[in-house]
Amino acid sequence: MAHMNHETGRRADSAQNANADKVRKVIEEVCKLAGASVAVEQRLTGGDQNQPEPRQRLHVIYTGEQPMPYPNWFKLVDTIDAALDSSSSDLIDWESSELSEETEQERMATWTIAPAAH
Repeated sequence: MAHMNHETGRRADSAQNANADKVRKVIEEVCKLAGASVAVEQRLTGGDQNQPEPRQRLHVIYTGEQPMPYPNWFKLVDTIDAALDSSSSDLIDWESSELSEETEQERMATWTIAPAAH
């Protein structure tokens, strides 16, 4: 039995990585079309009481040479959200996704990948 559970876990991890790759492609394409320079990092979070299963997150940071005004960053993230919603809405845990505050210097957004169906 343990072996079967281990394999199921592997398939779920593999599916979640594939989902993260799909989301990454959408984010990168929208940023490329907008001419925005960003870094996309894949992070694993969770494993605590609130979230027992580790989750993949795509963390996006603006890396352009000139500071990006917050309204422009907000508009870019909103465009990414719309693209993800139309093509991959079931891949995102919208409740756990984040956007930097207007007062923060670093322009950052994080999309949490929804758990893979078992």
